[in-house]
Amino acid sequence: MTETLTEKQRVAVETLEGARRAGVPLSDYAKAKGLATRPVYDAIAALRRRGALPGTDRPRKRKSKFVAVRVMSSSAPVTEVAPAGRSGLVCRLVCAQGWAIECGEWPAPSWVSAVLAGRGDAAP
Repeated sequence: MTETLTEKQRVAVETLEGARRAGVPLSDYAKAKGLATRPVYDAIAALRRRGALPGTDRPRKRKSKFVAVRVMSSSAPVTEVAPAGRSGLVCRLVCAQGWAIECGEWPAPSWVSAVLAGRGDAAP
C-alpha cells in the first residue's frame, strides 16, 4: 500500500501507526515529531474516505438536526408577533405523545408555554 501513497499520505500513515504503538494521541505524537497536525488529520481522513485505511474503532456520535428549546417568560410583554418574512414552515412543535403543530409564523411565547404545559386554554 505504501508505494501508492503520496509523501504526505505516507508520513500521515507512519505518524498514525507510531502514535498507536506509543499509545499516545495522534496530535501529541505529530507535534513531538515536528509535524503540523491538520495536514496529518486531513490525509488520514482522505485515506479513510477512499477505503485505503480502516475507520476508527469507536462509533461516531451522530449529531441531531434538532435543538432543544426552552420557553421562558419575559418581563417585556409581547403584544403581537410579526409575520415571518417568508412563506412556509417557520416553527414546528413535536410532542412525545405523537402530535405536531406546524406554524407559518412565530407563535406568541405565552401560547407556546401554554401548549407545552398541556393547558386546555392555549387558544390565542
